[in-house]
Amino acid sequence: MIAKISSGKSTVGLIRYLYGPGRANEHTDLHVKQARRLGRAPERHVWHCSIRAANTDRHLDDSEWADIARRVVAATGIAPADDPDGCRWVAVRHAPDHIHIAATKIRPDLRTARHWNDYLTADRELAAIEKEYGLHQVARGDRTAAKRPSRAEQEKARRAGHDQTARERLRATVRTAVAAATSTEEFLTILATTDTVHIDIKRFPSGDIRGYKIALNGDTNVQGEPIWFSGSQLAPDLSLPKIRERLNATDA
Repeated sequence: MIAKISSGKSTVGLIRYLYGPGRANEHTDLHVKQARRLGRAPERHVWHCSIRAANTDRHLDDSEWADIARRVVAATGIAPADDPDGCRWVAVRHAPDHIHIAATKIRPDLRTARHWNDYLTADRELAAIEKEYGLHQVARGDRTAAKRPSRAEQEKARRAGHDQTARERLRATVRTAVAAATSTEEFLTILATTDTVHIDIKRFPSGDIRGYKIALNGDTNVQGEPIWFSGSQLAPDLSLPKIRERLNATDA
């Protein structure tokens, strides 16, 4: 099972989306409004988690999906078990193979939910659920895999006549530079002299290198500004600390 978690500004908008067009579902954010008056409400107070079963899994019934939803909101800290002040949430079944969970991050006691690392805790709980329910067990690995390009990135690449997205092209460029370099400084120099990209090197006040971000020539936003990616946004193993670790090990 795969969970996707995001944040938003409008509970009403999310509920309207989940129930589809043409149905009125009046919903008020009472706790959010109270917390906002006290200066405690976060800007993005909506919590959204979609959970999808593998296409080879059996169809789960409503009671099973309800149990899964309760376990996920408890594990992530949105609504801990036996906590009367857990955040208010609703689970909506969109199809036989997936559900959406919508919640506000503001608890009835007006505190913000403690949901740090919610993706990891949700994933850990889903791994246990897969075993208990006899479902397909997703290979989770060590989380160094590169992020798959979004649909928007793929469509933008197609419009520009490219087979790969900007993120994928930058990832390949950075990996090539890492393979050719013998030190962190040489790695950054290679990127700085590559005419297809822009690079911005971040430094500490001492002058030591803190990190880097990179943009593809011609890849801009609506304001005409370069779209920057940090190394870790390209892939977990392309952050500067990981690259430095790899090059140091090679040098040794």
